[in-house]
Amino acid sequence: MITKNQLKKTFLDLVHINEIYPNEKEIITYTQNRLTEANVNHEQDGFRNIIAKIPGNGKAILLSTHLDIPESLPNPDYTIDGDVIRSNGTGILGADPKTGLAVLIEFLIYMADQDHSTHRPIEVLLTRGEETGLFGALKADYNLLTAKIGLVLDEDGPVTQVVTRAPAFVKIDAECIGKIVHPREPELGINALHAMSDALMSLPWGHSAEGVTWNVGMFESGTARNSVPGSAKFKAELRSFDTDKVVSEGKRIEKTIKDVIAKHNAECKIDQQLEFEGYQLTQDHELFELLEETFKKINLKPNYFETFGGSDANVFNANGITCVPIGSGYYNAHQYTEEANLADMLEIFEFLKNFVSY
Repeated sequence: MITKNQLKKTFLDLVHINEIYPNEKEIITYTQNRLTEANVNHEQDGFRNIIAKIPGNGKAILLSTHLDIPESLPNPDYTIDGDVIRSNGTGILGADPKTGLAVLIEFLIYMADQDHSTHRPIEVLLTRGEETGLFGALKADYNLLTAKIGLVLDEDGPVTQVVTRAPAFVKIDAECIGKIVHPREPELGINALHAMSDALMSLPWGHSAEGVTWNVGMFESGTARNSVPGSAKFKAELRSFDTDKVVSEGKRIEKTIKDVIAKHNAECKIDQQLEFEGYQLTQDHELFELLEETFKKINLKPNYFETFGGSDANVFNANGITCVPIGSGYYNAHQYTEEANLADMLEIFEFLKNFVSY
């Protein structure tokens, strides 16, 4: 049987692997080595996602999390207080996603030795580039999977946290091209920074419309202190539960930005696309029957809720695999106070064991 110490060792092994997309080489090697040692059948698809399978009886279950962390973590600094492993405030811990990844590695190793007639077939998809844009899920080879229901271990909190609704996401990358000149003669140039700032200030901040969030996360401009900026760029996003509305809002924002920039006699290039659709699941689906049955077995009560955060579950649902993110035993994701809870991780392991078993 699995122990907290086994989960702790695997989790800390993963924490000390410092890789962000697209450089997930070491964490892929570590995961594959562990699975190979345990004789767990696995392969990589064309995007180098890892797909592992355990045979079973009946309809397959998909379990998933991702391999990458949101930012570099060259020197992990953490404290261990009982069941809690916590970042010391100088960086993230990487608990998102490594609590879930540790659980799934140990779960696969454990299930490989069980009587396969007593549980459903298990398919585990470990994706690359989730933090950067759900790239692994978007580029996964779904021909290698048969499961039509599943769980994604990628949500704050204990296993009882279940996300039933998540938004659609539109990406907007824009560049304003002006004319660079010496600042002694600014009238001869076209200030791209001024034009782009004017365009952005013509838009609301936070929410661009009711039910649609709007955020510019990155902005850069100019090449030197003593040059009028000849270019300005930003990377932004829109989110909404209403896919049609967020797509329409993206088009409106694109037109607004182009119109304002044109008044400055500057050029504008915009790349806008729907990155992933939203989903809303009703509890009359067979997935929820299995969830309720499993929670009842281990005397837990689920907390079904909606979130404005996206995950690989958005992409899986769009590809015909009905699934929900569940709590993965981490807290304060992406923060320098991030922490992992070993007791929660052990409970997730027990939940998964019951979820796939007859």
